[in-house]
Amino acid sequence: MRIGSMVLAVAMMTAVAAHGETLERTFDRTFAVIPGARFALANTNGRVTLHAWDQPQVRVHALERVRSRDAEEAKKAFAALTIAAASEAGGVKIETRMPQLRGGGLFEWIAGTNVDVNVDYEITVPRSMDVRIDNTNGAIEIAEVRGSMLVSDTNGHIECRACAGNIDAETTNGAIRVELVAVTPGRPIRLETTNGGVRVVVPRSISARIDASTTNGSVDTELPVTTTRLERHALRGTVNGGGSELRIRSTNGSISIEAR
Repeated sequence: MRIGSMVLAVAMMTAVAAHGETLERTFDRTFAVIPGARFALANTNGRVTLHAWDQPQVRVHALERVRSRDAEEAKKAFAALTIAAASEAGGVKIETRMPQLRGGGLFEWIAGTNVDVNVDYEITVPRSMDVRIDNTNGAIEIAEVRGSMLVSDTNGHIECRACAGNIDAETTNGAIRVELVAVTPGRPIRLETTNGGVRVVVPRSISARIDASTTNGSVDTELPVTTTRLERHALRGTVNGGGSELRIRSTNGSISIEAR
């Protein structure tokens, strides 16, 4: 009888909480920047998409979204969610400032007081701009940037399409896919993930020292590598006489190095 009462109470709370609230707003600003400056973004929950254009400006468009089955909790979180934007050394720095949420847990989910906060960014930067992106939960996708890229994620894949320059990318749960149409001589390329594969496409003419290894997976390459170590899980050697380091690491995933 007591168990039946508990089940009925849970059902009632779930029914009451089912009528939730979703709050949204957009952030849209454009910043003038100078050559050689950097764009930096720190985000927590949400997808980050970054494109390049031939203008000396950075445009930041964001969609802020808060969901909860408790309308009052949603409004509190929405009021506390902010995007801080500042010009810094001729560039731009953006930071998502998240509201202080409850601890979470099963009871709050049942009661409908848990809150989901998400900010998706779509950013356009000058083609040669250096970028730094730090995210926690959400994919990071970059296209046609020709500067230095420092990219960090935790739960989400990282993708870089038709880029040039050099890249340092790291995630924990997600694949990494990088296509470089040109590389910066003397600058290293580092790609590292724990749970996911790594695929990198580089010019066949690249001069590099290859250092690629995985724990659970294979390593394959189309480049003409003069090997010092060649195993199923590891590849070390030089391409076209050696040069900048191309370092690739995975724990649970295969590595593919392709030539264009």
